Amino acid sequence: MREPAGIEAFYGDAIRELRRRRKWSVRRLAREAHISPGSLLDYEHGRTIPPPQRRRRIACALDVTPEELDRVAASLRRSLAGLGTGADRLAARVAAEMADGFEPLAARLAAAEAPAPRAAPEEKIRALAPVVADLSLQDLEELVSEFPSLHCWAFVKLVGEESARAASVDARRGLELASFALGVAGQVSGDEGWVCRVFGWAIMSNARRVGSELAEAEEALACSARLQADPPEGRPELPEPWRLLDLEASLRIELRQLPQALRLLDQAAELAPRSGPVRAHLLCIRSIALNRMGDLEGSIAALREGLAGIASETEPRLYCMLQFNLADCLTGVGKAAEAEEMLPTLRRLQAQIGNGLNQIRLRWLEGKINAGLGRLDRAIEALSRVLDAFNKEGVHYDEAQAGMDLARLYLLKGWTAEVKRLVFKMAPVFKSKKVHVEAQKALALFRRAVEMETATPELAGRVAGYLRRAEHDPELVFEEAA
Repeated sequence: MREPAGIEAFYGDAIRELRRRRKWSVRRLAREAHISPGSLLDYEHGRTIPPPQRRRRIACALDVTPEELDRVAASLRRSLAGLGTGADRLAARVAAEMADGFEPLAARLAAAEAPAPRAAPEEKIRALAPVVADLSLQDLEELVSEFPSLHCWAFVKLVGEESARAASVDARRGLELASFALGVAGQVSGDEGWVCRVFGWAIMSNARRVGSELAEAEEALACSARLQADPPEGRPELPEPWRLLDLEASLRIELRQLPQALRLLDQAAELAPRSGPVRAHLLCIRSIALNRMGDLEGSIAALREGLAGIASETEPRLYCMLQFNLADCLTGVGKAAEAEEMLPTLRRLQAQIGNGLNQIRLRWLEGKINAGLGRLDRAIEALSRVLDAFNKEGVHYDEAQAGMDLARLYLLKGWTAEVKRLVFKMAPVFKSKKVHVEAQKALALFRRAVEMETATPELAGRVAGYLRRAEHDPELVFEEAA
């Protein structure tokens, strides 16, 4: 028998609870249910009520029946009775997230008689990580207004970490969270406020870097440095100073100041924990610097060391990044067979993380591995799909690189007509503003060679290699001579 009317207002809470039990992100559930993340957030936050057809679709994605969704909503209705909507419901949710123990949400909410405690210990603030990941900027502002205890270093750090994670998928969201973190930092007083502002500007620098706003990233980092040079009376110590060195090193890599980046990473490694995810993260950044210096073997060594220090179960995102970069490097040094052995783990982790662009890049890696193993037809099939996917996403620089990989395989097969069709199809990419001028020149040279029927697999390979090097060095000139 279905529950009586009145549970509709609690469907959002029920959907969020079931999603959290599966340890899915909002984006993952939205993709599985074939709805937009924005619509799902509106449902979860109670701004709108999902219509019956969408409820069935969401329930199916969560592997529950519509009746089970009703029962969870009814349970939450009883637990949240009298709390109303909006800020009161949000306050109850946060209070529950910060409560001790890991009992189901309904039980935690039933026991939550007041908002968060005045002094929120760091471990309780860390429990808010999924909340921060899900909430809109407006909801986050309501959150810190409702809970003054979140005006602290631990919360600024948490938002900064989420900013860095989100920026890898959505640069706009990363910048939004960085701005919010800096705003919270400005509301913290005393020595802790100084700490928050030092890190707040560094968080902003990182978000600007990911958005390719390198001049603005340098300015934000300079603000952090000026604050560090002028500490308050008593000269309080900065907690986890390796974080500042890590963020600066990432910026130096983008600015092609690679030796300086490696020195900063050496300093960070001296201050950071000697093992675990922090060490693995620093090794991942080191591998990127070494790769861009052309030291693939050094990059491989750093990646192997990083993987040895963490487990995929506890650090799926970091483990996936290390594993992917290692497989890519191994393919680049002619060890495609070893890279192929890593694909099952990568597929599992990518399915768990649910990042659309990374799924495309994994398929691209699979194509390169097949090419390295001489399975050209399978490689061509994979790269053709990758090319179409990058085109649909509007990621034109990656589309250009994948296109040159595909052109090389066509030339190896002797399919000159296919190469001409490919070059014609990619003409808008060759002129895209997202492909810098020097790269456009290299692509134009290849196009002319195709038109004159003088293009070779070697030329396509050299252009593809140049595009990989020039992605982070737009002033690098393509050398026409072999």
